Amino acid sequence: MSSASLIVFCFLALLLGQTLGQDPAINYSLQWAKDTGINIRMIIEEKLPNTASAQAEGREVADTFDLGLTHCNAELLASRNIAQHKVCVNALAAGAYASLDRVAGQQWAIYGASSGASRIGLFW
Repeated sequence: MSSASLIVFCFLALLLGQTLGQDPAINYSLQWAKDTGINIRMIIEEKLPNTASAQAEGREVADTFDLGLTHCNAELLASRNIAQHKVCVNALAAGAYASLDRVAGQQWAIYGASSGASRIGLFW
């Protein structure tokens, strides 16, 4: 076995060992957090006007959520405290939803909508 093959084998074994060694509840919590981020991105696509500025502001909110989510996930992996992770993710999601609601109110007014039905807060 060449040294390159040995290095690749050890690297793959290390990655597989970390994946198999995780608690299923931790994996479920990480997946739930990832799904929350996907939901935020779907709201951006569906509820914000299809203008460059509205989508850019929505992406900024989503990127901020993702940045915070990395901290929540790192804390979960370090502490293995699922309840604390859920509180962290829910706080981030609430902030993201509130920000998107404000962005939608501003952008739909610019876009020409006068109805309050365009506000994201009415749908969550």
